[in-house]
Amino acid sequence: MDSLRVAWSWFALLALTSIAVAAGACREIDTAVFDVVQSVRAPALDLAASIISVFGQTGLTIAVALAIAVLRFRAYPRAALIPLFIFATLAFEAALKLLIPEAPPPHERSRGVDLVPFIHSPFASSFPSGHVARFAFLVRIVDPIPTWVLGVGIVVMALTRIYLGEHWLSDTIGGAILGLGVANAARTLR
Repeated sequence: MDSLRVAWSWFALLALTSIAVAAGACREIDTAVFDVVQSVRAPALDLAASIISVFGQTGLTIAVALAIAVLRFRAYPRAALIPLFIFATLAFEAALKLLIPEAPPPHERSRGVDLVPFIHSPFASSFPSGHVARFAFLVRIVDPIPTWVLGVGIVVMALTRIYLGEHWLSDTIGGAILGLGVANAARTLR
């Protein structure tokens, strides 16, 4: 029951964040953070950020969710539902992208290394970051994982999305909140 209360808290925070983004309240800080992160340029960082970013791609996160469900099924039969929660994350992400018309960073600022075929989002909006949402979901449902490791992992994924020029800070915060909310809802299945 505690995880469910935590999940609702994350969803309430997501609603507030969504309102702030929709109202344009984050543009100034988004631009400032984006410019600072983008000012760092190094081919090695382009490669590292691209590799890290793969761990938030849709196909890989669905495969990992399926693997977790299979591996955890014996101990937790309800773990079979974990893939449904990753799809719920995708559905919430799509709904928010349709509802909140947040323009992504300028395309000419994008960079990175094409490691796997990348399917660009069909949505014109960048809020919330799906990569960060799916990554946050997956690292939160893995148990046990120290909270600080969870936090560092999510921050690193968020920074890679900003560094690669794909998202604003508010997009990544929204993604992290979404992923953590859905993951806490999934954790009620124990």
